[in-house]
Amino acid sequence: MFKSANHDEMFSELFVCKLGQALGMNMAEYERGDKCVKSLDFTDGASVNFEPAASFMGDNEDYDDVANELKAICPKANPDFVRMIFLDTIVANPDRHTQNFGLLRDTKSGKLLGFAPIFDHNMALISRGYPKQPTQNDLLIKLFNEFIKSNPEYKKYIPTLTEQTVRDVIANLHMRVRTNDIVSLIMSRYGMVKKNCQ
Repeated sequence: MFKSANHDEMFSELFVCKLGQALGMNMAEYERGDKCVKSLDFTDGASVNFEPAASFMGDNEDYDDVANELKAICPKANPDFVRMIFLDTIVANPDRHTQNFGLLRDTKSGKLLGFAPIFDHNMALISRGYPKQPTQNDLLIKLFNEFIKSNPEYKKYIPTLTEQTVRDVIANLHMRVRTNDIVSLIMSRYGMVKKNCQ
């Protein structure tokens, strides 16, 4: 799939993809294109079907409700769901609706296989300009922290993030950005969730 993108949208999409991979997450693969980003097919040539969360959640994005539904229909998807909303929180991705995450289903047996690779980050990070430093009133941080507080069993799925990891991912993209501002933003957001995950 090709998605039109300006420089900052492209950086944000690629950076989140590579950061997620560096943290061991199940990420859809993105590549840089000419004024676009390209995402590679994660259905292995349609040998599996992507079933968006909308098919079992409607437009209900509530973290607790989604986690509970996944526990009922595909429990092995829960760790990846928790990692996805953690990643969305630290990169300030406001666009995680039920059409852009979901499950993979075997086309022959109909069996649910697990969480689909995480995709769609073009509204995160600096895509709409360099955001201000977060506060505890930041909605994504507040929602994630409330979710972890009410579901402490999911703390074990939260990866450890270091400043060096963030700097390495930025450096490997070879794109001109305000590195220190991005590092500060992400590490501030991470700090606000990590203290609730210990």
